[in-house]
Amino acid sequence: MKRHVALHPLSQHHHFALMEALFIRRALKDPAAGRKKTLERVVRKFLRFWKKAGQQHFREEEEVLLPAWSKHGRLDKEPLIMRLVADHAAIRAQIADLEAALKAGQPVVELSAELARLLHDHVRFEENEVFPRAERLLNENELAALGQRLSWLHPKRSCEI
Repeated sequence: MKRHVALHPLSQHHHFALMEALFIRRALKDPAAGRKKTLERVVRKFLRFWKKAGQQHFREEEEVLLPAWSKHGRLDKEPLIMRLVADHAAIRAQIADLEAALKAGQPVVELSAELARLLHDHVRFEENEVFPRAERLLNENELAALGQRLSWLHPKRSCEI
């Protein structure tokens, strides 16, 4: 599906989030002998990604996309938005639990598997349902203004809106 250029930064973030989820899933399939060490390494890498880009991505959706959307109706009447916000909260909670388990030296297999599932499902939901609805709801000027406020993870890939 072709995405409006204004939403490309968010879709770019999604690409990297899906990659992180894939890395976790692959680590979960490692042979039992090395799985714990590999999984902890991959989870620590994901946590760095989260701190560098994931948190910012959630803030941009919540502080840029949602206010633009709210000009067209109450957000609490939009099931897509309610799920988006609920997913963000669930993912944040899962990450906090994962960090706590790592710090305490507890197993992270189940927490990691759930995080990978949550991330994957959330990204697919936004790409397949939220973004197409935003593209229909917001006019060209609103989309362009929104796009100017979003950040690129890799600026060299950015384009003019």
